Amino acid sequence: MEKLSDDELDIHSKKSITPKKKRSIRNELSKPEKKRAVHQQLFRSEWLQLNEFKNWLQSDPKDATKCRCVACNVSLRCGKSELDKHSMGIKHQSNLKSLRGTLSLTSMVRTIDEKSEKLNNEVNNVKSAEIKLSTFFANHNVPFQTVDSLVPLLKEIFHDSNIAKNIQLHRKKCTNIVKHIIAPLEIEDTVKIIQKHPFSVLVDESTDISTHKFLCVLVRFVHPDDGSIHTKLLELVAVDAQDCSAAKIYGEFKQCMVSKQIPISNIIGIACDGANVMIGKYNSFVSYLKADAPNLIVLQCICHSAALIANKATKQLPRSPEDLIRSVYLYVSGSAKRTSILHDIQEYFHEQKKKILKLADTRWLALHQCVVRLLECWSSLIKYFQLAVVEDHLKSAENILDNLNNSIVKGYFLFLKYSLEYFNSFNAMFQTRKIIIHEMYGHSICLLKTLCQNFLKPKLLTDDLFLIAFDDPTNLLPLDEIYVGADCEELLKTIPNKLANEFKNKCLLFYIKAAKEMVLRLPLKNNLFKEFIFLDPNCALNTENRNIPGNLTLLLSTFDNYIDSTKIMDEWRSLPYFFNQQQIEHLKTLNIQNMWHEISNAKDFVIDCFKFANLSKLAKLVQALPHSNSEAERIFSIVTDVKTKKRNKLNDDTLNSIAVIRSSFQDKNSSCVDFKVTKAHLNLHNYNNLYK
Repeated sequence: MEKLSDDELDIHSKKSITPKKKRSIRNELSKPEKKRAVHQQLFRSEWLQLNEFKNWLQSDPKDATKCRCVACNVSLRCGKSELDKHSMGIKHQSNLKSLRGTLSLTSMVRTIDEKSEKLNNEVNNVKSAEIKLSTFFANHNVPFQTVDSLVPLLKEIFHDSNIAKNIQLHRKKCTNIVKHIIAPLEIEDTVKIIQKHPFSVLVDESTDISTHKFLCVLVRFVHPDDGSIHTKLLELVAVDAQDCSAAKIYGEFKQCMVSKQIPISNIIGIACDGANVMIGKYNSFVSYLKADAPNLIVLQCICHSAALIANKATKQLPRSPEDLIRSVYLYVSGSAKRTSILHDIQEYFHEQKKKILKLADTRWLALHQCVVRLLECWSSLIKYFQLAVVEDHLKSAENILDNLNNSIVKGYFLFLKYSLEYFNSFNAMFQTRKIIIHEMYGHSICLLKTLCQNFLKPKLLTDDLFLIAFDDPTNLLPLDEIYVGADCEELLKTIPNKLANEFKNKCLLFYIKAAKEMVLRLPLKNNLFKEFIFLDPNCALNTENRNIPGNLTLLLSTFDNYIDSTKIMDEWRSLPYFFNQQQIEHLKTLNIQNMWHEISNAKDFVIDCFKFANLSKLAKLVQALPHSNSEAERIFSIVTDVKTKKRNKLNDDTLNSIAVIRSSFQDKNSSCVDFKVTKAHLNLHNYNNLYK
C-alpha cells in the first residue's frame, strides 16, 4: 500500500470532521474525491404511465436528466422522489385543477375537429364520385341525359354505400362538371407550359353536321420536366361558315391565344394541309402568322401530300376502276337481299365473307383499300352478276359484268393495288405519334427512288433524282421493261401486245405524274429537312462525320433566339466522347426524347453546368415540330363520334370540352378508370363555379 505524505495524512484526518462541501471550497479534496462521478437519474418513460404523473409530466427533449411539469410550466430534475415531492405541493395541486378544465375543452374541440374532418372527407368522396362519373360520360360518348337514370340505379344497387346515397348528379350538373371542372384543368398545365416555352401548332378546319365549321387548334410541345413530347387539343374554335377567309380564320385563332394569355411569338412551327387559304404566299393563314412569329417553320402535312400525289396520278388512268367500285357498291350494298346472296356465293366457293367497301373521296388513300377488296371478291362477283343478269334483267348488272370480264379493267385494278401501296405505306408511317421528323427527308427520297425504278434507267436513281426531267424519253426504260407489278405483268401476257403497250403507256403517265407531284409536294428540295438528321442516335453518337453542325445553318439561323450557335460545334464534337461505350449503348436503346433528355442532364462538374445545354435545346426545339397533321384528323374523328344524329343539339362549348378531355386522355394513354381527382378538381366543385 502506498504511503501517504504528511500533508495528505493531515487532510485525511480532517475528513471526518470537516464537511466535504467546505473542504471543496478550501480546495482540500483529495484526487480520488475529485474524480468521483456523480450519478444523475435519466427520464424514464414508465413514469408517464403512472396515474400520479401522467396528467402533468412531460420529458424534456433538450436534456434527458430533466423533465417538465405542464401544469406549473417548470423544469424538474429527474428522480422519483423529486417528482413525488413536487406533486404534493399546494401550488402544483391548484395548477393541476385548472389544467384538467383546459384539457376537457381541448378534448371537446378535438372531437369537433375530428367530426368536421370526417364530414369533409365524406363530402369530398361524393364530389370525387360525381367527377369520376362525369369523366366516364365524356370518355365513352354516353349521352348526358343517361345520368338521370343511372344515379337512381346506383343508389338502388349500392344501398349500403354512403357515397352512393349522397350523389346528386343530373344531366345539367354532369354537363357543367365536364365543361367547368374537368376540361379546364386538363389544359391548364398545357397552357402554363406553352406560356413560357416554345411550341408548335397544328390547325385544320372542317364542317360538322350542323353546317358550321370548326377550327381545330392543337399544340405540340416538349415537357420541361422529363423531355416527353405531348400533342393536345387546345380548343375547337367555331368559325362562321359564311366567312372562312384567311383573315377571319386567323382572327379566331389569335383570339384563342390571347384569351389564354399565350404569346404567339412562342410558336416555332405549324402543320396544316396544302389549301391555298392556309399556306398561300399572300393573304393566307400562314402569312398572317409569320407576321407575328417571323421564325416560323411551315410543315405542309405529309399525309395530305401523299394522298394528293396519289389522287393526281390516278387521274392519268381511265376512270373505269373507280366507276366499277362505285357501281358494285351501289348495286350490292343497297339491298340486304343482294348482300345476302353475295355472301351465300362466297360461302359456297369457300371464300371469306367480305363486304364491298364504299369509295370515299375525303379519306386518305381509300381507293387502295377498295381496289384490294374488289380484287379479293373478283371471282365471286363474276358469279354473282352472272346470276343477277339472268334474274334482275338490269342494264347496270350487265355493264358491271362486262367490266369484271374485261382483262384490261382487271389489269388497272392490279396496277393500282401495286402502285398505291407505295403511298399507302408512306402515309401510314407518318400517322404515328413517334418522333420521325428526322426521317422525313430520307423516306421521301426513298419513296421517289422506289417509284422511279419502275420506269427510269438505273443510273439515274441517285439522291439528286428530283433534279432530272421525268418525262424526258432518254431517261425512260423501254416500254416493255416498265414494271407494273408481278400480278399485272402475268395478266398482260394473256392479252395482245398492242393492248399491253397501250396499257403500259397509261401506267407510264401515272408514274411520271406521281414523280412530278412528289418533287412538288414532298420536302425533297428543302435543305432544312436534311438538317433534322442530327436527332438520330446513330448520327449523334457516332464518332465519325462530326462536321454535321457545319450544315445546320438553316436551323441555327431559325432558332438563334433560343440557343448560342457559337457553342453548338464544340458541344457536337465532344458529344460521343463524353460518354463511355456502355453509356452510349444505353442511350441508343432509348427512344429519341428520352435519349436527348438524358443528354441534356449531363453535367460538366468542373464548372458545374450542363455540358450540352445548347445542343440538347436545339434537339428539343426540333422535336416540338410536328411531322404531319394526323392528330387534327383524330380530333375530327372524335367530333364525328360525339356529335351523332341523336346528339346534334350538343352545343359547341360542350363538344369542345369533350374533345379536349378525350384528346388529353389519348395523349396520356389513359382513360376514366385511371383518372385521378385532385384537390384542384374538388376546389372547383362548388355551386358558383358549376352554375356560373
